[in-house]
Amino acid sequence: MSIIIRPYENKDFDDVRLICVATASFRTRSEARRMFLLKLYCDYYLECEPENCYVAVDTDDEGNEKVVGYTLCAIDCESYAKRFFEKYLPKIKEYSKFNAYFARTEVLLYGKFASFFPAHMHIDILPAYQRQGIGTRLVDNIKEHLKSRGIKGVMLVAGKKNVGAKSFYLKNGFSFLESVGGNSIFGFDF
Repeated sequence: MSIIIRPYENKDFDDVRLICVATASFRTRSEARRMFLLKLYCDYYLECEPENCYVAVDTDDEGNEKVVGYTLCAIDCESYAKRFFEKYLPKIKEYSKFNAYFARTEVLLYGKFASFFPAHMHIDILPAYQRQGIGTRLVDNIKEHLKSRGIKGVMLVAGKKNVGAKSFYLKNGFSFLESVGGNSIFGFDF
């Protein structure tokens, strides 16, 4: 196993989406739940800001690649929210008005801290590849990318009950900002 971190490429689209579904904190048996998950946590970033997305790839001796994790990032919360509400929220609403309400609420959470943390990110790694340092490498990579772009801070939202995530983010230099509903918000200043 040789893990490399590289920029996202269009060929990674299906693999990233599969990881998003496979690592979800809730069951995604219905098409409505799958679409909600992918539209809220994945598709916007891959379609609108692919230059701010990275993948962790397991490369074997023959050079075959398997995408095992990712960081997806939007660098400007205001632009993100505007595009998300125009293009992605209506798609979620087609499947479920309740999920659309939840998605809108989560997107608005970013706005609360956007003046200090204009970027936000998502990170997911397949369970078999967790606790091997890949997450820290992905986080360090996205931090360097954002810093090089002059971004002053990045935030993320994790489930309040996800103790492992809280520990991981604190270990990687994020500060706990606030709990809102069932979410914990973390931020990192550059």
